[in-house]
Amino acid sequence: MNSALVFRTSRLALVGAAAISVLAAAAPSAFADTPAPAPAAALELRKPTSYRLGAHFEADVGLMAVMRQSAGLAGGVVWGPFRAGLSYTTFLSNSAFGGTPEGFSMRVNHIIGINAAYFIARSTDDGLYVQGMFHIKQQGVTNEATGDHKDLDSLAAGLELGYLWKVYQGLYVAPRIGALYYLKSPQPGNNPVQIGDRAYDNPRHKDWDTYFIPTLSVGYSW
Repeated sequence: MNSALVFRTSRLALVGAAAISVLAAAAPSAFADTPAPAPAAALELRKPTSYRLGAHFEADVGLMAVMRQSAGLAGGVVWGPFRAGLSYTTFLSNSAFGGTPEGFSMRVNHIIGINAAYFIARSTDDGLYVQGMFHIKQQGVTNEATGDHKDLDSLAAGLELGYLWKVYQGLYVAPRIGALYYLKSPQPGNNPVQIGDRAYDNPRHKDWDTYFIPTLSVGYSW
């Protein structure tokens, strides 16, 4: 009986030793399959980009240099490469830039703009950008011979393309061009408008209003 007990104990010992050997051999491959902790730099790269919230204000110095009795101002909020805001413009037009026919004077009483811009492949508001615009516009036209006057209202939507350089901290300059399509023309049906004894017909105020000759804004972003 004692010999049988000894034999069973020996068998159990051999089985246990074999199991320990198998586990010891498998352990390195098991640990090898476990991915190493990601480096701190990699974890930083995986973090979502956090954009800074700010604001901007600018003046259209190109407009104010060319047009008499003019003002062009814009401002709004900045979030990383995105901008949204409002603009206000007024000026006394001329035949060279505004297409005003001879015998008439025309003043843009106001252009109220609702604007949203994206700076392409940037994390802040600098560099090349595209801006969507919606303009609420009123222009007053006067027959210079008779003094008759009429205010013409319009709505337009379009795009602007520009480039913004930050020259010192938040101070910047931004040349830009743009085009707007009249959703509501100042000349209904694109027909001449009778003002006094003459018909007012401005070729620039029918389908499109463009400024392909670049204008220049100077502003500050913070």
